[in-house]
Amino acid sequence: MTEGNSRVRLTVLGVVVMVLFSALFVRLWFLQVATSQSYAAETRANRIRVISEPAIRGSILDTNGKIIVGNELINSVQIRRGITDQQRKDMVPRLALVLGKSEKFVNGRLDSVRYSPYQPVPIANSVPYQKLVFLKERPELFPNVDVVRRSVRVYPDGAIAPHLLGYVGAVNAQEQKLHAGEGYGPEDVIGKDGIEAMFETQLRGKPRVRKLEVDSHGRLVRVLSDRPAVAGNDVQLTVNVDIQKVAQDSLQQGMKAAGGLKDTTNKTKFATYKATGGAAVVLDARDGSVVALASAPSFDVTKFTDGIPAEEFKQLNDPSSNYPLLDRALQGQYAPGSTWKLFTSIAALQAGTTTPDEVIYDQGFVKYGAPGHEQEFKNAGKERHGNVTLPTAIAVSSDVYFYIQGFRLWRFFNTKDQKPGNLAKGYAVQRVARSFGFGKSTGIGLANEQVGRVPTQKFKEKLNKNNPDPVSRYWLPGDSAALAVGQGDLLVTPLQEAVAYAAFANGGTLYSPRLAQRILNPGQSSKLRELPPQKSGEVKIKPEFRAPIMAGLIGATSPGGIGTAGPAFSGYNGVQVAGKTGTAEVFGKQDTSVFVGIVNPNPTPDSAEHQYVIVVFIEQGGNGGSVAAPVTRRIIEALNGNLAPAAVRVVPKPGKKD
Repeated sequence: MTEGNSRVRLTVLGVVVMVLFSALFVRLWFLQVATSQSYAAETRANRIRVISEPAIRGSILDTNGKIIVGNELINSVQIRRGITDQQRKDMVPRLALVLGKSEKFVNGRLDSVRYSPYQPVPIANSVPYQKLVFLKERPELFPNVDVVRRSVRVYPDGAIAPHLLGYVGAVNAQEQKLHAGEGYGPEDVIGKDGIEAMFETQLRGKPRVRKLEVDSHGRLVRVLSDRPAVAGNDVQLTVNVDIQKVAQDSLQQGMKAAGGLKDTTNKTKFATYKATGGAAVVLDARDGSVVALASAPSFDVTKFTDGIPAEEFKQLNDPSSNYPLLDRALQGQYAPGSTWKLFTSIAALQAGTTTPDEVIYDQGFVKYGAPGHEQEFKNAGKERHGNVTLPTAIAVSSDVYFYIQGFRLWRFFNTKDQKPGNLAKGYAVQRVARSFGFGKSTGIGLANEQVGRVPTQKFKEKLNKNNPDPVSRYWLPGDSAALAVGQGDLLVTPLQEAVAYAAFANGGTLYSPRLAQRILNPGQSSKLRELPPQKSGEVKIKPEFRAPIMAGLIGATSPGGIGTAGPAFSGYNGVQVAGKTGTAEVFGKQDTSVFVGIVNPNPTPDSAEHQYVIVVFIEQGGNGGSVAAPVTRRIIEALNGNLAPAAVRVVPKPGKKD
């Protein structure tokens, strides 16, 4: 190699080295100067931890100020972070033995991502005093184990209104995403259902927030800031806890008593009624306030306080348990049976197919159809009622009378010219139903409310679109007849029917059911905000239409009279009651027992008198006058001031069938 070649190579090598060093210098300048602020910020962020601790949750009170959901400080055993692997290995078996837990359970808590890596991990609550002393006296055996006081939800009246109140539970990932920016941490609880979820923002309060500086190993260096917690506000409901207790108890009594009644319909293989579930709704008709809301079967909400075991939660969702978590008051959908005749009456009067004093002869059945192809539509048991007018037809629950109204309305629907006026009259029942709020939400604000179904020809077309028989998609005379007596494809919720009957009772004002009347500052110290009644609509009811219909409803409950609920109200001497029984047929099941009662049907105008509507549905409970009416009567006794009314007395043989 020549000397010239060596110099060239050394020169090239020097240039390459200089380029590399220049690149390194530029990168070093970029890291140290150009981006120094951003890296410093990232470094500071990595050293800071924000810890959120929940505030004391607000209480839930009834209409009289009685606490029905509160808080209680309980003894809780927890394990602080920072324990070594060896300490954990030695300590966990001992702690599990003392607490009566499995080692798998304790280790599972320590490893759970639900808990913050900078917060102690709760292991057990409500630990007996002797065990607490044992743990505190032996810190060498239980390192990093603390005994602390913690706030949990308590229910002074036990499992009262569980479907309505709801419960709280650990916030999950989906809820954290939904409430992003609201400061929920993995150790927080959140309202899962009912009032607890509906008023979560008010009840939760503001959590304690601490900013901690930690070192590279995650160890605490210092507390940068500590914002104290602010307790949640209290929520005062419209619910009367005493009436709620009676409603729940009466529903259970009625279902149990129905099991002793013989099923003489021979529709199923069961000799007696199964009474698998039910609902009871009590509304103040003059402002829509919910006085009581009961559903059966029920569940023990107190078991949800600290996380219900998976096995018990699975059992609550087992079909054999009849779905106790289902709130039948607003999620159950039923055919209303003869209680629907109120709305058919209004439709017939408005359409002009009848008058209050028109006399129709009820011979127990009516035939309808083309000559030679007539179909027989009959009362239950083909019972004859003779000459009836509208009030009498309501009182004795004459199906024949209302079948005839259905046929008359169908003729309007089926006129050849299909004029808008005729079509409107043909759909008169549907139109009245929608004006009273059926087929849509009541606006109560609770989750998963069902809207029921008001059938029309469009519904039949959609339902039977794949049926090769085109007749299945037509609105037929039988459809109008079935709708007129609350059967067919019609479905309502107990709450919808309560809202609608309340509007009829008060003269035509629809209210969204009101659950809460005010928000209070923590500790019920002062009123923070009123929650007034909310009108949702108006229904025009002519006085000359309301009066005969109400007379029929009063006649239905008159003791010793011809009404279907007379026997259930035998001996009753309280505030006047109007009502309507219903016995709804369900394909493949026993009849649903239904009753709607109106306490004080004709109050003095502009007075402060209370007016209540009570709706009771009992699945597979049989005749409305036999079971649902006696259940309602017991609730009415409580509304009249007797909070310890006599037990529900079902009526094996009601005066009239409905």
